[in-house]
Amino acid sequence: MNTRAESVVKEQPTGLEDVTRSVRAVIRASRTVGEASADVLERELAMAISISEQIRDNVFSEKMLEKARTEGLPARLRSDAHRALDLAADAGAIVYNSALTFLENFADERRAPLASLNAASTPLATAEPVNKG
Repeated sequence: MNTRAESVVKEQPTGLEDVTRSVRAVIRASRTVGEASADVLERELAMAISISEQIRDNVFSEKMLEKARTEGLPARLRSDAHRALDLAADAGAIVYNSALTFLENFADERRAPLASLNAASTPLATAEPVNKG
């Protein structure tokens, strides 16, 4: 005995729009899963960084850290590394946001049903077999 209630909305099949409706649902679900996964990854990374900072602070004195951060080549390399990381983060954020915008716009664009496309198109000519005799 089937006790499950029918949850599918009965609609007239429209062909391409049915496919895009499904793609839309997949994109939205994938985005939700992807964002949740990224949130977990970011929290784990933040925790690992915090633990590493605590270990560093327990191993090295404040005076030694200050000297390493402000003097000579190591200080310049540190500054350059920070700037490079900022550039990479900016590029990654732009690519991420652009890809999401593209996918959402693609998924949300309404398309005409296939039946109306077929009615508007001209019939294709068929080739007659050549009889060589």
